[in-house]
Amino acid sequence: MSERYVLCVDDEPLVLEGLERTLRQSFEVVTETKPLAALALLEKGEHDFVAVVSDMRMPVMDGAKFLACAAELRPHSTRVLLTGHAELSAAIAAVNTGRIFRFLCKPCAPNDLLAAVEAAAEQHQLRRLEKQLLEQTLTGSVRLLSEVLALTAPKIFTRNQQIQSYVLHLARSLGRSDAWRFELAACLSMIGCAGLPEETLVRALAGATLDEHEARAFAEHPLTTHRLLKKIPHFEDVAEMILLQMDGAQAIEATPDVQLGANMLRVAREVEQLVAGGATEAEAVAKLQPGRPPAQLELLKLLGALSSQPSGEIKELIVAQLTAQMVLEEDVKTKSGAVLVTAKKQLTLLLLERLLRFSRAGLVVEPVRVRVPAPSSKAPPS
Repeated sequence: MSERYVLCVDDEPLVLEGLERTLRQSFEVVTETKPLAALALLEKGEHDFVAVVSDMRMPVMDGAKFLACAAELRPHSTRVLLTGHAELSAAIAAVNTGRIFRFLCKPCAPNDLLAAVEAAAEQHQLRRLEKQLLEQTLTGSVRLLSEVLALTAPKIFTRNQQIQSYVLHLARSLGRSDAWRFELAACLSMIGCAGLPEETLVRALAGATLDEHEARAFAEHPLTTHRLLKKIPHFEDVAEMILLQMDGAQAIEATPDVQLGANMLRVAREVEQLVAGGATEAEAVAKLQPGRPPAQLELLKLLGALSSQPSGEIKELIVAQLTAQMVLEEDVKTKSGAVLVTAKKQLTLLLLERLLRFSRAGLVVEPVRVRVPAPSSKAPPS
């Protein structure tokens, strides 16, 4: 079993010693006598605490308030409150507000304490599994949908892929541990375009002048996407982010995270449109900055720091050596001259499968020039 850390907070050292003796056979126990120091420890994030156990009556900050703050810093760490009979009503109120998983009355029998913390650890594991489901299973399904879109609507996919890379850069630059949520919104942000007439879509993506009907239809594609996503469980926030990127929708009330996601999508989309027209990221950001609200201006500055030159090493590889995330530096053609995949497209698993079929039949011109992305310095999410 991997190490399971529990944080115990009580202003009485002797009580902490007792808690540690009870729990140390099953957990790695970290103790702290000061609530503010314990919050600093949680903020530092050195350990993934399965449970945070706190006494109710402490100076400076009582246990209910401490655990409420702990919930903001580490929402997946399950919280247990130790309380005396005199504080019972306050403990019940804390449980009812959803901040506390369980409370125990002092003095607490060792077996009861251990059972409560074991239950808290199980709750923590359930939350981690749910998070993994969302981050990996759900995101993987959406990426598969995106790859299907690459085959059926390549113009949308290519443009959306760049928007997605901008949003991911912004989320990582802001230090967001849940960058996948914003990446997911970007991945789905142009699904509504799939229903537009081909001619309208081509003209819109090229920045050509549209008639009134075409302009309205293209401008409302986020609304179409919102309608498709809002009824799917766990997609509610993603749907709201996509809707709020529309002109005139910024005044709608939203949570800070949804508003941030909407601003990311908006600035990424506008920068991408100018870059697609021949500007560099720096030139696009300079043009878009005047008159921007502070939240969007900060995001634009982060995008302005991007190099306009793609990173990575250019290599010539046979199709069997290609992997996902590589970017084609030239068209992939058959020996008869037909274009299978156009240059500047990022390879996906579906595209690779298609190329492998042609390669095994001896129909592809090889080797192929690709840009191999530089290794990321960031560890993948756990």
